[in-house]
Amino acid sequence: MLTSAKIAFAQAGPELLAATIEALRTHRQPPRGRPAYTTGKTAAALHFEADDDSLTLYGPAHLQTLLTGRGPTTAAGAGGEPKLSEILAQWAEDKGLQFDDPRMTFQQFGFLAARKMHEQGSALYRTGEPSGLLDKVLTEDYLDTLLARIAAGEMTAITTALTHVLQGK
Repeated sequence: MLTSAKIAFAQAGPELLAATIEALRTHRQPPRGRPAYTTGKTAAALHFEADDDSLTLYGPAHLQTLLTGRGPTTAAGAGGEPKLSEILAQWAEDKGLQFDDPRMTFQQFGFLAARKMHEQGSALYRTGEPSGLLDKVLTEDYLDTLLARIAAGEMTAITTALTHVLQGK
């Protein structure tokens, strides 16, 4: 692959990662209009890999639920993974939710929320619209800028090579 592409991908990786974390912190998730960012665990799990011909951003499996929601499922936890009720209880505790009923525990909330999700899916899923979380990250302008960086690098390399040839080096 082009050397300039490799350099452009390596430079773009941290930018893409930072833009994705910023989207998690600030993008108002439908239907309630609150940012997805709670504790930073999702942001901390993001990473990128740049090689000769690609730039890949990796995230935890639940990142997809922040984009499209979670549809109705079964209650079975697989392979030693935490049950949805446990994940939701921890999320509510991390978020510092306060309940109308002061006797409700985070575990009770997790159980009730998980039961509703298993039956109906998440609120985002029920709207039928994607959240748009990453729409401001991978924009046409961003991709055009990345392409322009690659093209500029190649123009420099071609100019340098031609100059050396013309000068007989």
